[in-house]
Amino acid sequence: MGRKFFRGMGLLGVGVLLGLGVWGMRWGVPAVLTPSPAHAAALPPEPFVAFVGPVPFARGLLTMERLRAEGVAVFSGWVSLRVAGMGRPLDGVVVDGEALGWMKEEDRRWLEGRFREGVVVLGVDQDEVAPVLGLKRLRLPEEGVIPMGSLEYVMVYEVLQGDPRDIAIVREAGRFWESREFRAPAGIARPLYHGGGKAIGRLDSEGELRLLFHRLRMAIQGVYEIRAQYREALRTFERR
Repeated sequence: MGRKFFRGMGLLGVGVLLGLGVWGMRWGVPAVLTPSPAHAAALPPEPFVAFVGPVPFARGLLTMERLRAEGVAVFSGWVSLRVAGMGRPLDGVVVDGEALGWMKEEDRRWLEGRFREGVVVLGVDQDEVAPVLGLKRLRLPEEGVIPMGSLEYVMVYEVLQGDPRDIAIVREAGRFWESREFRAPAGIARPLYHGGGKAIGRLDSEGELRLLFHRLRMAIQGVYEIRAQYREALRTFERR
Protein backbone atom coordinates (compact mmCIF):
# COMPACT_ATOMS: atom_id res chain seq x y z
CA MET A 1 0.00 0.00 0.00
CA GLY A 2 2.73 2.45 1.01
CA ARG A 3 4.83 1.59 -2.04
CA LYS A 4 1.93 2.31 -4.40
CA PHE A 5 1.22 5.59 -2.61
CA PHE A 6 4.76 6.94 -3.01
CA ARG A 7 4.94 5.77 -6.61
CA GLY A 8 1.70 7.63 -7.31
CA MET A 9 3.05 10.76 -5.64
CA GLY A 10 6.15 10.60 -7.82
CA LEU A 11 4.07 10.41 -10.99
CA LEU A 12 1.92 13.29 -9.76
CA GLY A 13 5.02 15.46 -9.31
CA VAL A 14 6.23 14.73 -12.85
CA GLY A 15 2.74 15.35 -14.21
CA VAL A 16 2.56 18.80 -12.59
CA LEU A 17 5.96 19.74 -13.98
CA LEU A 18 5.12 18.64 -17.51
CA GLY A 19 1.67 20.16 -17.39
CA LEU A 20 3.02 23.52 -16.31
CA GLY A 21 5.63 23.30 -19.05
CA VAL A 22 3.08 22.79 -21.84
CA TRP A 23 0.78 25.48 -20.44
CA GLY A 24 3.70 27.87 -19.98
CA MET A 25 4.88 27.48 -23.58
CA ARG A 26 1.45 28.48 -24.86
CA TRP A 27 0.06 31.09 -22.48
CA GLY A 28 2.45 31.62 -19.59
CA VAL A 29 2.00 30.14 -16.13
CA PRO A 30 0.37 32.60 -13.67
CA ALA A 31 2.91 33.70 -11.08
CA VAL A 32 0.55 32.75 -8.23
CA LEU A 33 0.84 29.08 -9.27
CA THR A 34 4.59 29.02 -8.55
CA PRO A 35 4.91 30.73 -5.14
CA SER A 36 8.28 30.94 -3.43
CA PRO A 37 8.63 29.67 0.17
CA ALA A 38 9.94 31.97 2.88
CA HIS A 39 13.70 32.27 3.34
CA ALA A 40 15.36 30.79 6.42
CA ALA A 41 16.45 33.17 9.16
CA ALA A 42 20.15 32.34 8.71
CA LEU A 43 22.21 32.31 5.54
CA PRO A 44 22.34 28.66 4.36
CA PRO A 45 25.77 27.04 3.88
CA GLU A 46 24.97 26.72 0.16
CA PRO A 47 22.60 29.46 -1.05
CA PHE A 48 20.28 28.50 -3.90
CA VAL A 49 21.54 30.34 -6.98
CA ALA A 50 20.10 29.44 -10.39
CA PHE A 51 20.95 30.25 -13.99
CA VAL A 52 18.39 30.53 -16.79
CA GLY A 53 19.50 30.74 -20.40
CA PRO A 54 20.42 28.68 -23.45
CA VAL A 55 21.91 25.24 -22.83
CA PRO A 56 24.71 24.60 -23.67
CA PHE A 57 25.86 28.05 -22.60
CA ALA A 58 28.98 30.19 -22.97
CA ARG A 59 29.33 33.97 -22.76
CA GLY A 60 32.91 35.09 -22.62
CA LEU A 61 34.63 32.92 -20.01
CA LEU A 62 31.38 32.20 -18.17
CA THR A 63 30.34 28.67 -19.16
CA MET A 64 28.00 25.96 -17.91
CA GLU A 65 30.98 24.17 -16.38
CA ARG A 66 32.02 27.29 -14.47
CA LEU A 67 28.46 27.93 -13.27
CA ARG A 68 28.16 24.39 -11.93
CA ALA A 69 31.62 24.58 -10.35
CA GLU A 70 30.38 27.64 -8.44
CA GLY A 71 27.32 25.71 -7.23
CA VAL A 72 24.84 27.35 -9.62
CA ALA A 73 21.88 25.22 -10.77
CA VAL A 74 21.33 25.45 -14.54
CA PHE A 75 17.85 25.77 -16.12
CA SER A 76 17.00 26.11 -19.80
CA GLY A 77 13.55 27.66 -19.30
CA TRP A 78 11.55 29.90 -16.99
CA VAL A 79 8.88 27.37 -16.04
CA SER A 80 11.36 24.73 -14.86
CA LEU A 81 13.17 27.39 -12.82
CA ARG A 82 9.93 28.61 -11.26
CA VAL A 83 8.86 25.08 -10.33
CA ALA A 84 12.27 24.46 -8.70
CA GLY A 85 11.82 27.70 -6.74
CA MET A 86 8.62 26.35 -5.19
CA GLY A 87 10.57 23.77 -3.21
CA ARG A 88 13.46 25.95 -2.09
CA PRO A 89 13.63 29.76 -1.89
CA LEU A 90 15.95 31.32 -4.44
CA ASP A 91 18.80 33.50 -3.23
CA GLY A 92 20.09 34.57 -6.64
CA VAL A 93 19.20 34.31 -10.31
CA VAL A 94 21.73 34.58 -13.12
CA VAL A 95 19.79 35.58 -16.24
CA ASP A 96 21.38 35.45 -19.67
CA GLY A 97 20.14 38.21 -21.95
CA GLU A 98 18.80 35.67 -24.44
CA ALA A 99 16.38 34.34 -21.80
CA LEU A 100 14.72 37.76 -21.58
CA GLY A 101 13.47 37.16 -25.12
CA TRP A 102 11.67 33.96 -24.02
CA MET A 103 10.04 35.65 -21.07
CA LYS A 104 6.26 35.88 -20.95
CA GLU A 105 4.49 38.47 -18.82
CA GLU A 106 3.82 35.95 -16.04
CA ASP A 107 7.52 35.03 -15.98
CA ARG A 108 8.36 38.72 -15.68
CA ARG A 109 5.92 39.13 -12.77
CA TRP A 110 7.47 36.13 -11.04
CA LEU A 111 11.02 37.47 -11.45
CA GLU A 112 10.00 40.92 -10.24
CA GLY A 113 8.52 39.29 -7.15
CA ARG A 114 11.78 37.47 -6.44
CA PHE A 115 13.73 40.70 -6.97
CA ARG A 116 11.49 42.46 -4.42
CA GLU A 117 12.28 39.71 -1.90
CA GLY A 118 15.97 40.45 -2.11
CA VAL A 119 17.02 38.03 -4.82
CA VAL A 120 20.10 39.06 -6.79
CA VAL A 121 19.55 39.22 -10.55
CA LEU A 122 22.25 39.33 -13.20
CA GLY A 123 21.44 40.52 -16.68
CA VAL A 124 23.32 41.78 -19.69
CA ASP A 125 22.32 45.41 -20.28
CA GLN A 126 20.82 47.46 -17.48
CA ASP A 127 18.46 49.24 -19.88
CA GLU A 128 16.95 45.84 -20.75
CA VAL A 129 16.88 44.60 -17.16
CA ALA A 130 15.15 47.67 -15.65
CA PRO A 131 11.66 47.23 -17.21
CA VAL A 132 11.78 43.48 -16.56
CA LEU A 133 12.10 44.26 -12.84
CA GLY A 134 9.36 46.89 -12.93
CA LEU A 135 11.82 49.79 -12.69
CA LYS A 136 11.87 52.99 -14.72
CA ARG A 137 15.64 52.80 -14.89
CA LEU A 138 18.73 51.38 -13.25
CA ARG A 139 21.05 54.14 -14.42
CA LEU A 140 21.39 56.91 -11.87
CA PRO A 141 20.64 60.43 -13.15
CA GLU A 142 24.34 61.31 -13.21
CA GLU A 143 25.34 58.19 -15.17
CA GLY A 144 26.10 58.49 -18.85
CA VAL A 145 24.13 56.36 -21.30
CA ILE A 146 26.82 53.99 -22.54
CA PRO A 147 25.47 50.81 -24.17
CA MET A 148 26.78 47.62 -22.58
CA GLY A 149 28.45 44.97 -24.71
CA SER A 150 27.65 41.28 -24.93
CA LEU A 151 30.47 40.40 -22.51
CA GLU A 152 29.28 42.76 -19.78
CA TYR A 153 26.71 42.27 -17.03
CA VAL A 154 24.77 44.22 -14.44
CA MET A 155 24.10 42.75 -11.01
CA VAL A 156 21.25 44.32 -9.08
CA TYR A 157 19.31 43.54 -5.92
CA GLU A 158 16.81 45.18 -3.61
CA VAL A 159 15.29 44.17 -0.29
CA LEU A 160 12.61 45.96 1.72
CA GLN A 161 11.51 44.64 5.10
CA GLY A 162 8.62 46.17 6.99
CA ASP A 163 4.91 46.12 7.72
CA PRO A 164 2.93 45.54 4.49
CA ARG A 165 1.07 48.83 5.02
CA ASP A 166 4.34 50.75 5.32
CA ILE A 167 5.79 48.97 2.28
CA ALA A 168 2.72 50.02 0.29
CA ILE A 169 3.33 53.66 1.28
CA VAL A 170 6.95 53.41 0.19
CA ARG A 171 6.09 51.78 -3.13
CA GLU A 172 3.51 54.45 -3.87
CA ALA A 173 5.99 57.22 -3.05
CA GLY A 174 8.41 56.15 -5.77
CA ARG A 175 11.31 53.94 -6.73
CA PHE A 176 14.58 53.56 -4.90
CA TRP A 177 16.61 53.80 -8.08
CA GLU A 178 15.77 57.45 -8.76
CA SER A 179 18.71 58.68 -6.66
CA ARG A 180 21.59 57.42 -4.54
CA GLU A 181 19.76 58.06 -1.27
CA PHE A 182 16.62 56.38 0.03
CA ARG A 183 14.34 58.45 2.24
CA ALA A 184 11.30 56.84 3.80
CA PRO A 185 8.15 58.96 3.24
CA ALA A 186 6.09 60.39 6.09
CA GLY A 187 3.61 58.08 7.77
CA ILE A 188 5.98 55.18 8.50
CA ALA A 189 5.43 54.19 12.14
CA ARG A 190 7.04 50.76 12.40
CA PRO A 191 10.58 49.48 11.67
CA LEU A 192 11.47 49.62 7.98
CA TYR A 193 14.72 48.32 6.54
CA HIS A 194 15.85 48.77 2.97
CA GLY A 195 18.91 47.70 1.05
CA GLY A 196 19.96 47.42 -2.54
CA GLY A 197 22.86 47.70 -4.87
CA LYS A 198 24.15 47.54 -8.41
CA ALA A 199 27.45 46.48 -9.92
CA ILE A 200 28.66 46.31 -13.50
CA GLY A 201 31.40 44.03 -14.74
CA ARG A 202 32.76 41.93 -17.58
CA LEU A 203 32.96 38.23 -18.39
CA ASP A 204 36.21 38.17 -20.36
CA SER A 205 38.86 37.44 -17.72
CA GLU A 206 39.38 35.06 -14.81
CA GLY A 207 39.76 37.99 -12.42
CA GLU A 208 36.43 39.44 -13.54
CA LEU A 209 34.67 36.09 -13.06
CA ARG A 210 36.05 35.76 -9.53
CA LEU A 211 34.83 39.29 -8.83
CA LEU A 212 31.38 38.44 -10.19
CA PHE A 213 30.88 35.47 -7.87
CA HIS A 214 32.37 37.39 -4.93
CA ARG A 215 29.88 40.20 -5.52
CA LEU A 216 27.07 37.69 -5.76
CA ARG A 217 27.98 36.03 -2.46
CA MET A 218 28.38 39.37 -0.67
CA ALA A 219 25.04 40.65 -1.97
CA ILE A 220 23.21 37.50 -0.83
CA GLN A 221 24.89 37.72 2.58
CA GLY A 222 23.90 41.38 2.83
CA VAL A 223 20.25 40.57 2.13
CA TYR A 224 20.17 38.01 4.96
CA GLU A 225 21.79 40.54 7.30
CA ILE A 226 19.13 43.14 6.49
CA ARG A 227 16.39 40.60 7.18
CA ALA A 228 18.02 39.75 10.53
CA GLN A 229 18.34 43.44 11.47
CA TYR A 230 14.68 43.98 10.68
CA ARG A 231 13.55 41.02 12.80
CA GLU A 232 15.58 42.29 15.77
CA ALA A 233 14.24 45.83 15.36
CA LEU A 234 10.69 44.49 15.16
CA ARG A 235 11.13 42.48 18.38
CA THR A 236 12.42 45.60 20.14
CA PHE A 237 9.54 47.67 18.78
CA GLU A 238 6.92 45.15 19.93
CA ARG A 239 8.36 45.01 23.47
CA ARG A 240 7.69 48.71 24.00
